[in-house]
This record gives sequence, C-alpha cells and structure tokens, in this order.
Amino acid sequence: MSLFWRLFLGSVATLLVATLVLAFAPVTVSETASLDEILVLGMGLTAIFAVNGFIIRRALRPLGDLREALTALDAPRRDRGVLVRGHDEIAALATAYNLMLARLERERESSTRASLTAQEGERARVAAELHDEVGQRLTVMLLRLELLGRELTAPLRGEVSELSELARRTHDDVRAISARLRPGVLADLGLKAALADLVDELSRHSGLVVESVFPAGLEGSPEEELVIYRVVQEALTNVVRHAGARRAVVMIAESNTGLEVVIRDDGSGARGQAGTGIMGMSERARLVHGTLVVDAMPGVGTTVRLSIPTWRSGGHE
Repeated sequence: MSLFWRLFLGSVATLLVATLVLAFAPVTVSETASLDEILVLGMGLTAIFAVNGFIIRRALRPLGDLREALTALDAPRRDRGVLVRGHDEIAALATAYNLMLARLERERESSTRASLTAQEGERARVAAELHDEVGQRLTVMLLRLELLGRELTAPLRGEVSELSELARRTHDDVRAISARLRPGVLADLGLKAALADLVDELSRHSGLVVESVFPAGLEGSPEEELVIYRVVQEALTNVVRHAGARRAVVMIAESNTGLEVVIRDDGSGARGQAGTGIMGMSERARLVHGTLVVDAMPGVGTTVRLSIPTWRSGGHE
C-alpha cells in the first residue's frame, strides 16, 4: 500500500471512529456546553489526535531512520543501512539507499584495494632498488675502505676506520628501510614472526621498549596479515615520531567474534586531526571489513584498536 493511501485511510478510520462514538454514545451537548461536556469533547479530540499521530508516526518512521543514517554517514558501509519496513514508497526509498550504500562500498573497496596494491608494488620496487643497488654499492665501498685501511699509515687508518663504521651503519639502515618497505619475512615465516621482527628492530633503533603479546597460532588470509602488519608498523612509527613515549604494548587476541589488535603507548596522548597515517590505517581496516579506533588521552597515552570480525585462524588456503 502506498504512503498516500496509508495516511489517507488512517485519517478516514480515525474520523469514522470519532463519528460513530458521537452518534451512538449516550453523550449529548447542550446549546450551551457544560463543563462536563467540554471535558468529554476534549478527551475525544485527544484520543483522535493520539490515534492519528500514532498512525502517521509509524508510517513516517523509516524517513527518520534514513535521515539519521545520512547524517551519521562518514563512509559507505553496509552495516549502516536502514531497516526496510513494508512495501510503500518509503520502503522503496530505503531499499534504494541500501543498494546505493552497498554499491558505493564495493566501489570504494575496489579502488582502495587497487590503490594499496599499487602502493605495495611501489614499496617492493623501491626496496629492491635499495637492496640490490644502494646496498651493493655500500658493500663494495666497505670492502675498498678495508683494503685501503691496510695500506695507510696509522693516523690515516683511524680516519678510514671511522668512515668504514659510518658506511657500515648506513648499510644497516638501508637494509632496515628495505625490510620495512617489503616485509619478506611476512611471506616466508608468517605474521607472528614478521611482527616479532618488526618490534625487535624498532626497539633496537629507537630505544622504545615494546612489549608484545601474541596468541600461539596467528594465521589469516594474506590480505588480512598484510593489513595487520602495516597497521602495527604505522602505529608504532607514529609512537616513535610523535608520542614521546618510553613504552608501548602490542597485543593481539583471537575470539569467536574475530580478531582484535591493540597498540597502546604511554606517550603524550595529544589529540589532533587525523593525518595520512591514521587515514591509511582506516582504509586498510575497511579493506578487510574491519574497524579502526584511535583513542588519545592527554597525559596518559594513545590506544589504536583494530578489529577484524571476518578473521578466522588458519585462513591460508
């Protein structure tokens, strides 16, 4: 039944009931209405208004749901659709909105996946160039400096030794950057080993004390594992760069409802506008139908929470 007929017939039914009540009820109105008669008429009108308001509110409720959904919408997600009630014009509008939401989410997911795939490809290319070209040249430089140091006198040998140490540290930094750009250990040894290596390397280079708590078995789909690795990597990088923290904790817990990753630090907890790092983490989370929440408490620290409801341990096929 259309919205027009629902409202029209509701009003007709309300007025019909009121007419029948006035026609057959043992209540009459004098030429000059008494107080009791006015009270009875007022109660009758109140009942009419209440019934009519109930019918109209029930008919227009989906419009309110749709308005709230549109107001609260910040990104297309299927779980933010509106409930479809009935088969009238409003239900058709709600159905069209839900279909549009699903289509936008699919398109957003597709574009995000393409963008992140291109990003990972570029990371791999840069990592390979750093490893194969810059790394090899630094290795050659180290060998030649060592040979040169053997031929020089003691005063100059000390300077060459300092240059060799500088080149060695630069070589180590290049290898570390290459590993961060392309986590080969993730594909070779799995997510748990890759995260442990990431935490260990960051602790050694930054001085940040990082505690990690991982479940015994930690294995999902390649896409989920890469999302978790990149979120933890970005969150810890933000801690080192901006939080001024001394300690951080990375906790991963599996449950019947999925998987939750928590990165917590004891830094400044300064609140600010979401930058590209947080936006990138949110995009990655949506790619695996997950959610990312960043809770910053000034003077206490920041907590980054990634939840993946679709996670199933042992997800590799």
